[in-house]
Amino acid sequence: MNLARQSFVMISVAVGCADPIPCPDCAAPTNVGAVTNVELAEISGVAASGKFGDVVYAHNDSGDSARFFALSTAGADLATYEVQNASNKDWEDIALADCASGSCLYIADIGDNDLTRTKLTIYLVAEPAMIEPGLHSLPSDEVEFSYPDGPHDAEVLLVHPRTGVVTLVTKAESGPAAIYQLPTLTPGGQLMAERVGELEPPDGKAKFTGGSVRPDGTGILLRTNSRLFHYEMTPEQTVADVLAGDACQLELADEVQGEAVTWLSDGSFVTLGEGQHAAVNLARCTSH
Repeated sequence: MNLARQSFVMISVAVGCADPIPCPDCAAPTNVGAVTNVELAEISGVAASGKFGDVVYAHNDSGDSARFFALSTAGADLATYEVQNASNKDWEDIALADCASGSCLYIADIGDNDLTRTKLTIYLVAEPAMIEPGLHSLPSDEVEFSYPDGPHDAEVLLVHPRTGVVTLVTKAESGPAAIYQLPTLTPGGQLMAERVGELEPPDGKAKFTGGSVRPDGTGILLRTNSRLFHYEMTPEQTVADVLAGDACQLELADEVQGEAVTWLSDGSFVTLGEGQHAAVNLARCTSH
């Protein structure tokens, strides 16, 4: 690959090729519970905790206030967190990775259905020190960025768990999705994303709705409403370079407007759809 990235890589996968693409050994997803908090009805992003076992953080998309929720991996309501100095224009994804304060949630306000936003925002929030019932408030750092070629709608935020490098994948109504990478996040700064490639899914349209990088840096999950793809990874690789490779397809539960996916620390993964009392679907994986 040209290190200067002056030409883009078209990423595609040959279906039915002779050599199978490495894929985790995952059981079929099962419904392990339902989201009990009725205020969490339009889930667009979910991320597993780095501190607390069996805890995930989830948020609604546009129309809600600047807040996220802590849930058990079976959907039980654990806590609600207001994000200070933030707004929710169209939150679409969330990730957890290392940051200057230790472990941070990266909340991506990157949705733009009407293609009118010239500035997008990522909020950095230190992961809660404890999980307690009720409403809590957490400070945030705001990072604004723009695309070099005009507005894009995006719903996928991928953060390398070790380096913190942010990669975004657009939601394409037709043709390939675009891949963008951000320079080091500087709170209060005005960043310009770099376009580093294009992405065609192995099957279906490139309307990607969510993604997650495995906490140990050994795999990437990328989903649409109805399909889930896995990209094999090594911790030394960048996300953009991994997406330049092949993917296999994993079984995905049937969900209403499914957008959210996250790896768990044990290598299993959870997916969620929208609607009150959305099902929590978990697939247990034994290898990758």
